[in-house]
Formats: sequence, C-alpha cells, structure tokens
Amino acid sequence: MNRIRHVRPLILLLAAFLLVVGLTGAKKKQPAASSKKEPKRIHANLVPKGRPWYERMFADGAFRIALFWGWDHPRETIEAVFPAFETLNGKNVYFNGRAARIELGVFTSVTPGAKRLFQNALEDPTIDVVIYSGHARYGGGMAFSDRDDIFRSGNGELIEDRHTEPYRYFQATAEDLQATTFPSEYRIVMLNCCDSDAHFRESWSKRFSECSAPIDLVTVEFPVFNLYDHVRILNFVQDLLTLSDWKTIKKHYDSEVHKRKNRLVVYPVFVPGQDDYASFEGQAAED
Repeated sequence: MNRIRHVRPLILLLAAFLLVVGLTGAKKKQPAASSKKEPKRIHANLVPKGRPWYERMFADGAFRIALFWGWDHPRETIEAVFPAFETLNGKNVYFNGRAARIELGVFTSVTPGAKRLFQNALEDPTIDVVIYSGHARYGGGMAFSDRDDIFRSGNGELIEDRHTEPYRYFQATAEDLQATTFPSEYRIVMLNCCDSDAHFRESWSKRFSECSAPIDLVTVEFPVFNLYDHVRILNFVQDLLTLSDWKTIKKHYDSEVHKRKNRLVVYPVFVPGQDDYASFEGQAAED
C-alpha cells in the first residue's frame, strides 16, 4: 500500500506533463495541408520544336514588349535592364524583308496600377510579348504593389503562405485570369516566377483555349533566383530580336543558372514546316 502511495504522485505528475505537452503541440500543429508536396518537375528532357511566330508578330510593323517586374524585386536587378532597353527602343528588327520598330515598356511595383496595366497588356492585341518576372505567391498569382496585390490566376491548389506564422492556407483561385479576355492575335506570354509551369500552365492554357487565343506560354520549372533575373530576361529579349528558335532560347535561359538550376518550358503554338524553316534560315544568314 505504501508503494502505491509513492507511485500515485509520480503517475499524476507524468499525466500532467503529457497534458501540457499535448496542448502545446496542438497549438503549433499545422493543418493537414502542411504535408503539401513540392511541385512536379517533369520536363528534364523536353526540347521544344519550332520557333516564335515572327511573321504574325511583325505583321503590323511594330514589335512591342511589355516587361513587368513584380513586388519585392531588388532595385539593382530592375535597373540593370534599362540601358539595354534604352538602346534598343526605336530600332528596327527585320524578318523576311519586313521591318518592325522595337518598342519596349518597363513596369515595376511602384508603377501606379501595375496589376491593372498587366491585364491591359494581356488584352492589348498590339503587344507581342508580355513578360512577368517576380514572385508567384506560392501559386496564387503574380504580385505587384505588395505581396497581397495578386493577379489571381492559380490552378486551384491549396497554397501554403510562408510569410505568416503559423502559415496561412488558402485556395489558388483564378478570378483575375478569368476576367481577362485574350485577343485572337498571336503573342508570347512569359511567366518568369517560381515553378510557374506547375502553378499556372493548367489555368492559363485553359483560359487561352476559352478565348481561342494562339499564345505561346513560356514558363519555368524551378524557383527563380531574382538577383539574376535581368540576365535571363535580357537573354530572352535578345534571342527574340535575333529571330532564334525555341531550342536556342531555352538553351540560353537554362544556362543562366547562377546557383539555382532552372528550365524553360514551351509547347509551341506555331511549328514551321520545311518551307518556313528554309525561309527563316535564309533570313538569319543574311542578318
């Protein structure tokens, strides 16, 4: 009996300890979504065919590129593109004897109404290339004036927002994308943001199809390293101005890893036939 008296306080103490540990753990316990898997990356051996549809983009005598830098980009990265853009702006690019005047516009997180201007650019049939470089907000969409000023365009997955403690979880909806009407003219849309192929290809391709819009969607398969994004963007623009094919454009993008590997992912809308290639190669040789 004495032994039981001595053991009972120990049992009660142990039970109290376990109860405290349990309650503490309950407070810190994350929702089931915390087991969220990393985005799938499946394009290791994908080499895109064809080339951008230069005939369509140059048809109106202008080649217009709208570049949007998202929220939280380093200032020096953004400023690094301005000298090249100032040099190129107003020059001509030639394809099959046709000249197109180069017009480049740069928008940043301090540009008033940048998110609205992004949608306007996507809907403007005269703009040939729209580029976004910035955060993907874990699949929620493109972030502009601040982290919550998002162009909502996700695939519907559950998002783990790591800017809060404990983490917030919410659905990656696509209201802004659905409110965007893409014109029937060919253009290129590049989403240079973390895992954009896994986060956005499904929702964006679906919307393109609904609008019958012939758009080449260019995405990436790993997180971007934003300190060097200007190198990737300038390479991309330079390759377009030198009439490169998608294989070359991907090679140049993929080579700019800077401590983080990445892959450009393209499923071309336009794949030229043999006659188109002969004409294209002849023009490239003249240049």
